[in-house]
Amino acid sequence: MDLWQIAMKPGKPLAFGAVKKQGADHLETWFMGLPGNPVSSFVTFMLFVRPFIAKLQGRNHLAAPSMMMRADFDWLKPDRRNEFLRVRLNDQGGLDLFPNQSSGVMTSAAWADGLVDNPPEKVIRQGDWVKYLPFSGMI
Repeated sequence: MDLWQIAMKPGKPLAFGAVKKQGADHLETWFMGLPGNPVSSFVTFMLFVRPFIAKLQGRNHLAAPSMMMRADFDWLKPDRRNEFLRVRLNDQGGLDLFPNQSSGVMTSAAWADGLVDNPPEKVIRQGDWVKYLPFSGMI
């Protein structure tokens, strides 16, 4: 195993590595172990598995596109880990936050059209500019 756990929320228990055939130098199969909570699995798939598969396919543009957008919400209790908040564009040109950001609430991902990439310990106040990752650029 090359990687176990990452400092992000949701999605901390992500595993990555290779299973190698004993006695063979070049026979290996890559694996990624996704977290058990549905939103954690969804977010880690979009941010890690999707670009990994694209790289194996020979594609060059792997990073999810991002843009700075206005937050039309407050996030006053940030985590010590990097957080990916489920948000949706609103009619005023800003971002609305799904009220329940629990990693077990898959409706947050169905409702949202993207993620806010919030750095560790970063408070967001209404009107702040945040890094927005639209789902349309990750598919």
